[in-house]
Amino acid sequence: MPGEFYIEGKQQKVDITQLVNAVTDLKQSIDSLVVFHGTTTAPGAPDGSTLVCADLAAEPDFDGDLVVIRSGDFTGQSRQINGATTGGTATPDHHFEGQIAAGVKFDVIAIRVGAADLTAILARLDDGTFGLAALKALLDAVEGDLDGVSGLAVLKALLDAIKSQTDKLAGAAPLSGSAAQNWTGESNVVSIGADGVKNKVQDLTLSIHNLVGNINVRMYKKVNGTERKCYDQPFNAATPGLPIVDGTWGIHGVLRVTLQSDNAADNGKAVDYDYMLEAM
Repeated sequence: MPGEFYIEGKQQKVDITQLVNAVTDLKQSIDSLVVFHGTTTAPGAPDGSTLVCADLAAEPDFDGDLVVIRSGDFTGQSRQINGATTGGTATPDHHFEGQIAAGVKFDVIAIRVGAADLTAILARLDDGTFGLAALKALLDAVEGDLDGVSGLAVLKALLDAIKSQTDKLAGAAPLSGSAAQNWTGESNVVSIGADGVKNKVQDLTLSIHNLVGNINVRMYKKVNGTERKCYDQPFNAATPGLPIVDGTWGIHGVLRVTLQSDNAADNGKAVDYDYMLEAM
């Protein structure tokens, strides 16, 4: 089901929604224990044995509660308060690792750090379905999916394949050239494509502006392995530009284009061509 992960080796599923809700509940429970947010107003003792905040004088006595450093060099350190705080100084039960400077943010948490007071929180953290072990199992499962047969490498290969196909939509660079033959005998103008290669012919235009006779343009391609004539069209040289393919023609072999004139004066004259392909 969406939002569920199964822990390998166990007949147990982890619902990610329930897990997130449990972590959120835990955070809210901890946040509700914070009874004071403060900022030190002067440096404490050099040995880390005091924390000074004048604002504590206006607050209830926090003796026995937990003070947690939230900024500065000793962020994250926590100590049980050992003594009255109503004089503007908090004395930890054992020293911080250095002097607590002025301007350091701290929280006072209404919790005693004995084992009995931590039982409820530890129970939530140790819970097999919603605790830290379940969170680790979830992260391991996600990591496994990213590394497995449906992971990032496979996704990249899929995206590369899609890009390869979409790049083809732009088409290959247009190809142009000319051929000069004895046109009174049917002769090749151009051969397009290659055997076994799929292409779309998007355009094929011939220019017979150098010719004076009556012209026949023919095209040949293999059908079931044998080359067959697939196009035979007469033109008059009075129309110099001939759109032979005006659209899309899919091919998977060679498309051979020929021309023939009924006037010997056309022999040796250049016939220009221009075409576009799109790989398939």
